Amino acid sequence: MFSDELSQEKFSLEYTDVVPKDYDVSEIQYTFDFISLVLKEDSTIEDAVREVCGKYDLSETDFRNYLIENKYILGNANADDFSKLLKKYNTKSLKKILKKNGLKTSGKREHIEKRIFENGLIGESYHLSSKSKVFYKNKKRRITIFNAYLTNYYFREFNEFYMDNYRKKEVNIPIEFINSHINKAIEDKSHRNYIFNTQIMAEHFYKKENYKEMLRYALRSYCMNLNPIWKIDELKNHSGLSRETYDQMLFLQKKLGKNRVISTYYVIWDSFVFENIIVSKYDGYRCLKDMLNLKDYERIVADLENRFYENDDLKIKKITQKTLFDF
Repeated sequence: MFSDELSQEKFSLEYTDVVPKDYDVSEIQYTFDFISLVLKEDSTIEDAVREVCGKYDLSETDFRNYLIENKYILGNANADDFSKLLKKYNTKSLKKILKKNGLKTSGKREHIEKRIFENGLIGESYHLSSKSKVFYKNKKRRITIFNAYLTNYYFREFNEFYMDNYRKKEVNIPIEFINSHINKAIEDKSHRNYIFNTQIMAEHFYKKENYKEMLRYALRSYCMNLNPIWKIDELKNHSGLSRETYDQMLFLQKKLGKNRVISTYYVIWDSFVFENIIVSKYDGYRCLKDMLNLKDYERIVADLENRFYENDDLKIKKITQKTLFDF
C-alpha cells in the first residue's frame, strides 16, 4: 500500500476513462490506467506515472515505488537489451548525447557505449514487465470472474491470486480462492470466517445452478453453526441457525428433494472431525427435519437455545463427551 488513499476496497476497473465522482478507486485502477497509457497510447514510463498521479492526486514517488515493488515495471539493466538499442545510433549521435550531458566524448565506440550505459542516457530507466502485460491482457476475464462470484469480497487479495492462477480454467479460480479461505478459517479456528466463506461458496453454486454443490456448502455452514466449537465462551449469544440457512434448506428441498438433503447432511457431518460436540448428529438431523417440514423458524431457534446454548449443565456434558455420536 503506497498511500492512505489506496486502502479502498471497491472494484472499479470498468471505469477506464471517466471515474464517477466520489467513487472509491483502488491501486488496481491506478495500475490499469498506467499500463494502458504505456501499452495503448505509447506514453513513456515517467509520463504515464505523471499523468496517473495527476489524475488521482497521488505522490509520483510513492506510485513509482509501488510499481517497482510489485514488479509492474523493471529496471533496464540488461546489457543485451541495451546493446540492441545502441544499434539505432551512429557514433556521432552518441557523442552528441554525451556532450549534451556534459560527459567526455573521446575514445573508441565501446568506451562511448559504456559511458552511455552507465549513465542511463538512452532509453528509459524502466520498462513494463511481463506481469504488467498479463495484467492488462487478462483484464476482461478477471473482471468477469470477480463480478460474477466475488463482488465485495477480498478485492485486493483476489487480484493477486488471479495473477498467480490465471492459466487455470475460469470456473476453478473462484472456487480454489474461497476454499483456501475456508481452510485458513479451520486452521485459525475462526467460526465467523468459516461461516462467511461457506456461504460465499453456497451463493457461488446457486448462481451456477449447481444445487448439489450448493447443498454441500450450505450444510457445512449448518453443521458448524449447530456446533460452534471455536466459540464455546459465546454460546449464550449463539442462535445456532441463521434465517439464511433456513431459507436455503427449503429452497434446496424443492430443487433436490428431502431425501437428498438429509442423506447429504449425514455425509457432510461425517466429514467433520469435531473436537467438541454440542449438538449431536441425531439432534442435528431432527432440527433439519423440522426445517424441511416447515416448522416455525423462531420455534426451532428457541428450542436450540433452551436445550443447548443456554443449558449450562448440558453444555458441559456435550463439550466433554468423547464420542462423536450419541444416538
